[in-house]
Amino acid sequence: MKSALLIALLLAAPFGFAAKVYQWKDANGNVIFSDQPPPGQQVKEKDVKANVITTSGGNFITREAMRKNPITLWSNNCGEPCDNARALLGKRGVPYALRNPQASTGDYDQLKKLAGDVVVPVLQVGDTALKGFQDTSWAAALDQAGYPKTADPTIRQPAGK
Repeated sequence: MKSALLIALLLAAPFGFAAKVYQWKDANGNVIFSDQPPPGQQVKEKDVKANVITTSGGNFITREAMRKNPITLWSNNCGEPCDNARALLGKRGVPYALRNPQASTGDYDQLKKLAGDVVVPVLQVGDTALKGFQDTSWAAALDQAGYPKTADPTIRQPAGK
């Protein structure tokens, strides 16, 4: 019996935090906020939303993977291979930098130095470069780098990625 009462109280406890907040001015003109309205005074009722603290980069696991092995996708409009590469990273929710060697001489030179040639797509995981899109090898590299297998809902991918 006691355990049933305790469980009922624990389940009801979170709902107590959704109380209303009232605002009024006292006799000295000070603004007062309270969960109880003052008797006989006109008050404004405030709608208080839950506090949520968001961090950049999602959960701890994703942030650690990003710190240890940042992802860069070297890509352009190469068609299906580049589209599949972006889709894989998007499906897993992997945050990445997008570099286009066709649009920038600096990116062209950097990719040639990294991969030995300028063929896209290239997945750079930390210091390792994987040339050409291969679903299984790219997924294995992301797994080894510590990235989750499914998208973290707290990370928003930029439009167009």
